[in-house]
Amino acid sequence: MKKINISNWKDFEMNKLFSIKPTKHHNLTNKDLMEENGKNPVIVNSSYNNGVGGFTNYPTTEKGNVITFSDTTTSDSIFYQPEDFVGYSHVQVLKPITYNDKWSRECLIFFAIMFKKQASLMHYDYVNKFTRIDALKLKIKLPINDVGEPNWEFMRDFIKRLETRERERVQAICRSI
Repeated sequence: MKKINISNWKDFEMNKLFSIKPTKHHNLTNKDLMEENGKNPVIVNSSYNNGVGGFTNYPTTEKGNVITFSDTTTSDSIFYQPEDFVGYSHVQVLKPITYNDKWSRECLIFFAIMFKKQASLMHYDYVNKFTRIDALKLKIKLPINDVGEPNWEFMRDFIKRLETRERERVQAICRSI
């Protein structure tokens, strides 16, 4: 994919787009929470596996179609969560406060990528932790439409193109085996 021209993109203040709150959690030890045959994902303080640390049969505590991150690790823990899930201590959830009806799956994935990129420039680590207060201070550069609002169509189409390209690559690999 070609390099994207971002010269006409605009900075959006995180605190104007999203609220950030800790996830609700069951306050159990991993031994009691995680189950081998669990159905509900548990989002933990991890930079891997989309933040999924395991599964449980306890009821979900959070709705899906949101962005999560851990405030005890680096900015690498920023992920889009498609499904309802069980929260974990120190996992934060972003919920739109403006343009609520515009944040499709693809737009949230696009935003999560831009959010992670911006946060990574701040050099957070296990000592200098990435907190929700820090996150709310960020400005995230997004494509804009003719009226200066986020360009929802561009974000949706961009993610769909990436997904199509990856699906075609996987199909090509499968055909060659």
